Amino acid sequence: MQDPTKAIHEEIEAFLERIDARLSGWRSVRGSEKFQEMEQEVHAACRSLADELTEKLLQSILADGEFQAKTARALRDSGCNYKDVGRRKVSVTLLGGKKTRVHVEYFREDLSGRPGPKRKHGRRGKSGTGLYPALAALGIWFGTTPALASEVARQVTDSESVRTAREALRRRGIDLGHEKTLKLVNKVSHRAVAQRNDWLEQMRDNPAKEGPLSGKRVVIATDGGRLRERRSTKGGRKRAKTGHKGFQAPWREPKLFVIYVINDEGELTDTFRPIYDGTLGDCDAVFAMLVGYLRGLGAHEAKELIAVGDGAKWIWGRIADLASQVNIEHTKVTEVIDWYHAMETLHTIVGYPAKWSQEQRKKWVRKAEKLLYAGNIDELVTFIKTLAVGRRSKSVRKHLKYFSGNKARMQYKSFEEAGIPRGSGAIESAIRRVVNQRLKGNAKFWKEDNAEGMLLLRSYLKAGRFDDLMRWSLLQAAPWWEHGSPRLHSPVETP
Repeated sequence: MQDPTKAIHEEIEAFLERIDARLSGWRSVRGSEKFQEMEQEVHAACRSLADELTEKLLQSILADGEFQAKTARALRDSGCNYKDVGRRKVSVTLLGGKKTRVHVEYFREDLSGRPGPKRKHGRRGKSGTGLYPALAALGIWFGTTPALASEVARQVTDSESVRTAREALRRRGIDLGHEKTLKLVNKVSHRAVAQRNDWLEQMRDNPAKEGPLSGKRVVIATDGGRLRERRSTKGGRKRAKTGHKGFQAPWREPKLFVIYVINDEGELTDTFRPIYDGTLGDCDAVFAMLVGYLRGLGAHEAKELIAVGDGAKWIWGRIADLASQVNIEHTKVTEVIDWYHAMETLHTIVGYPAKWSQEQRKKWVRKAEKLLYAGNIDELVTFIKTLAVGRRSKSVRKHLKYFSGNKARMQYKSFEEAGIPRGSGAIESAIRRVVNQRLKGNAKFWKEDNAEGMLLLRSYLKAGRFDDLMRWSLLQAAPWWEHGSPRLHSPVETP
């Protein structure tokens, strides 16, 4: 490997010369506006230096023929169906936005004997798909360094739109353009979704022997949100202004879940950050994901598994099966109907008597609340039946099964004494922060794959696990190369 020390020192000396040339003007600044301009110029100069140094280091690493040979050999030995087609020059964008050209070995997927998709060229271009082993070993995919890809994906995930994200990135000297920014985020998220799905499938078939949930009091909750899907329509004219065809925008229900750990008093622990994740799939799909996570994190050895949710039948009809698939004893499973949802139902019921005064309603709710809290559900049902008279009888009675069918899930006094949470605020917060604040909104329409990707990135971001996901995804992208990298067994594992 070539020693980049001399080249780096030369860049630093040139940087110092540029700074010296500006120092006199900077030191003469006496106003707020000029000081702001000066500070921005200093930061821009330092970003430029950082890219220059990174470029020299990258060129030096790739100039090491032994390193490139090792990465190529590792790829071949992994059994991947690739063949070496020689060196190519490729452009790489660095964290500060600088582009550099590098000369690296290129491996093309061997498609001989395999029919390609019916495209203009028969397959993806004339060469099929491929990769650069040396760049992949360094985490450089999609023509960007790992730090840049992660930063762009994080900003777009955290912002309300790509345009807003680009404005924030531009202030740090990063601007890839709208189309390239969007493509980069979609590629990063689609890869992470595919990797996560593969991991979940492996965990469902071969669960971890132990994990961070072993011996813990584990709480799970799930619920659904809303977003608009963008579906292309066949035929039709393009719009004169945009050149786009019309599309359908049906509502979809992304389903999210949360996994967190509590102590004996029922308080959230600091030793395990909550896990958020979700899918646009159906009820079975989100429970299959839950099973994969729980099996992969050692929940089969959990001290207790607590499921909290509203009265939705699609949730409670699957908990017993989930416990069986996770291989946790049913005696360790507790199901809890959200207290606030139950109280909301009582307030709906007391609204049916049209001629009642506000004081009468408050008095009725106070008594019903006491019965509900004490877990006297049979007595509560009898009390509710007293309102089932006349025209409102049918409206009142439709709520009776909600309480009588969830008797064991409404023992709130016992739950409180045992340190078991009574509310599903964690999942409600997740829906608001993950879905409502990013994927749902006026003029927001999502293709299914892109929505799945954003759902994953946003979930991990709001759970404080975004960097863990990005690190794990890079390692999964090149499993044949683990030189100096810690082995991460799950996307929620912190090295």
